[in-house]
Formats: sequence, structure tokens, C-alpha cells
Amino acid sequence: MDTGHAATVDISHTPAVDTGHDAGAATGHDTGAVTGRDAGAATGHGTKAVTGHDAAGVAERVLDGVLAAAHHRVGIAVHDRLMGQGGLPELRDPDLALDRMLATAHRQSGLAVTARLAREAAAEQPRTERGPGSDAGGALMRRPAAVRLKYRLEALEVARALCPGGLLESLQAALRQASRLAETLDADVPPVAALAAASRLRVHLARVRLPPAPRRRPAPVIGSDYLTAVEEFLAPGAEHLVRSVRDVRLLLDEEFAPCLADAVRSGPSPGAGVVAQDLVDDVADAYEQAVALRRSVAEVERACTDFVGADLRAARLDGVQLGGIRWDAATLWPEEWEPLIRRASLPVGGERGVLVVAAEPYDSVVSADA
Repeated sequence: MDTGHAATVDISHTPAVDTGHDAGAATGHDTGAVTGRDAGAATGHGTKAVTGHDAAGVAERVLDGVLAAAHHRVGIAVHDRLMGQGGLPELRDPDLALDRMLATAHRQSGLAVTARLAREAAAEQPRTERGPGSDAGGALMRRPAAVRLKYRLEALEVARALCPGGLLESLQAALRQASRLAETLDADVPPVAALAAASRLRVHLARVRLPPAPRRRPAPVIGSDYLTAVEEFLAPGAEHLVRSVRDVRLLLDEEFAPCLADAVRSGPSPGAGVVAQDLVDDVADAYEQAVALRRSVAEVERACTDFVGADLRAARLDGVQLGGIRWDAATLWPEEWEPLIRRASLPVGGERGVLVVAAEPYDSVVSADA
């Protein structure tokens, strides 16, 4: 922008608001709009019909008038905005402006992708339909049904311990705050304004509940190798997530905080903005890992609840919590248990022929563990 003339607009004789008549005025005609019947009048031919090249010329002149009026109104808006902000801004390096625009677009697209992943994870969380999962998840489903049933509660405890409640939500909040921090540094405001945003990001990261280190049983004993398989299935994702979140916290404290402090003391510098973008990328990566871990937990939950078509005739059900188990007509139960389970079960909405054992006894059903 030419600081001497480009933004100067003479509005001493210009009305504050242009109406539809301005488009016509911009072409030298008094009419505010040109219709098919008026097209001839716009070219000076009275009521004579306009065809061929004459019609094209009229359309071009009308379009030129509309564009001229729009350009004039944009000029007024730009002038008023600049004057309202204290005058013409200082010229900026076009490459720097382009870099900032691209960085903002990158962050916004990243937020859109993570939001989509969150929706997919939420959709898969209650998923119980049968179908091939990951290789390890399929391996859990291929374990004997009686073993999966016997250790289902312990397996669920392992899964939920390695993916604490609220993990996705807290990381998503941290990602939004990291994006706001980077945008603050891109907005040509004093760096001191970013201190509060950095403090809020630190609070959000502190609220992320990280999973504990998996126990990694050294030598499986008879029957407990299923729980070992569950832990080995979930452990890599949980450990990777823990490392990622800790790296983000170190980046915030050991690299970004010193850069921001230097910017506050010495004035704006590109270093703080670069590290802020790294924070956004690293938090987004940690969030995606949390989504993947949630999907793995969903596979474990499926192995603990999906007994559709399973043969459980040899299973010992005394003391086993059966609430939430899904089954169908092809599931084979011990003969003495089948009447009780059938009376304690309710149909699953949207899945024909699939039943779920009631979690608690009601007057209309019989408790499955009675």
C-alpha cells in the first residue's frame, strides 16, 4: 500500500452510504438498475430492442458500473477503518505477511482435522457392532470366550486406567489455547499480551490426566496371560502419549518461556512465534495419539462385552458380573443359566436380534448374577 496516496479517499462530496442508484451513476446514466426493457434506453436508443453486440455492450457497461460503485464503497470502508485505528499502518514485509497468513491457515486446518478425529473417536466409543478391528484388537476377540468373560472386569480396569476419563477433552482444550497463543503473537500486539495466554496454556496442560506406566507383568501365569495381552495392546499408545505431553510441557517451559521473556524485554521477534507454532503442532500430535488410544480402548471394551455367537457352555458364571454383555440367539450359555439370562436381558436398539444383559435388577427383569 502506498502510504502517501493509496488509502486517501476524498469523501467531502460523497454520501456516506451508496444505494443501488450509484451503480447507474457510475456509468453516466440516471437509472439505478437496467432491465431488459431499459437496456435500449441505457445505450441512447430509446425503446428500441437491443440485440447482438449492443446487448453485450450494455451488459459490460452495467457490470463496469456495479464494479466501480463497489470499489468506491470499499475505498470508503478502508479509509474509515484506517482513520479509526489512528492512521495508515507501518508497511510490512510482504513475505512476513504471507508467512503469517499461511501459519494461521495451517493452524485452522489442524484444528478442523483434530475436531474431525474427535467426532470419529466419539462415534467409535459406543461401537459394539461386530467387524474386523486392528490386528491386536482382533487377536483379543479371538481369545476363548470363556477367558474373555472371566477376566472382563479386570481387562476393563486396565483399559480405563491407561485412558483416564476426560483425556480427550483436556487435550482438545489445550490445543485450542495453544492456537490462541500463536494467533496472539501473530496479531502485531505487544508480546506482554501473550503472557496471559501462555499462563492459561500451562494451566490446561497441567489438567491433562496422564495414564500411569503399564505394569508389564514379567511372566504370565495360567489364565492371566489375557490381561497381559490387554496391557501389551494398550501400553505403546499410552507410553507414547505420556512422552508427548511431557515434551510439550518442557517445550513450553524451557524454550517458549525464555523466547517470550526476551520479546517482552526487547520487542517483538519471530522466535517466539516460531516456538508457539511448534507448541500447536506438538499439542495436536498428542491429541491425535489420545484419539488413537481411545480407539484401542474401544477394542478392549468390545472384547469384554461382545459375546454374540460365542460358545459359553463351559464357562463358570458364579461370581462373574454379566451386566452389559451383548449376546444373541447363537450364543450358547450353560443350561442352568440361560433362563435367568434371557429374563434379565433387553433388546439393543438398532440391532436386530442382539440383547444386552441388564446391569442392575429391576422388577421387570431378573438380575443376571442372581
